[in-house]
Amino acid sequence: MTVLEVAVYALVLTGGKTPFFCEQKGAAAAPVAASVVVECTNGLSATEEKGLIHYDNGVVVSRQPDGNLSFSNGITAHWGAGSWVQFSNGVSMRRVAGGNFRSSTGMLCEAGGTTKASCHKNED
Repeated sequence: MTVLEVAVYALVLTGGKTPFFCEQKGAAAAPVAASVVVECTNGLSATEEKGLIHYDNGVVVSRQPDGNLSFSNGITAHWGAGSWVQFSNGVSMRRVAGGNFRSSTGMLCEAGGTTKASCHKNED
């Protein structure tokens, strides 16, 4: 799990309209993955266990063998036009230059190194 990945899914889970910041807590080179927590200023935090991302609100996000995402709260995702991933809650995301992600709600999620990420209003 990367901090940017946690931030992108947190944006989807919260509807994608409010800016926030995420930061990895715990040892950067922790021997046990579960000892690393990503905390976000939108109220969500996440840990990873066996390839699953567990959010503190009870939602678990996993990647299926076919590459699709699965959200335990029922949100579904599918590829739409123009390389946008469309989520059933109305948010769409796509990868843009620099490995960042742009949302249909006007937000841009970008990594700040390996331990931080932010999702903020896109100035373009």
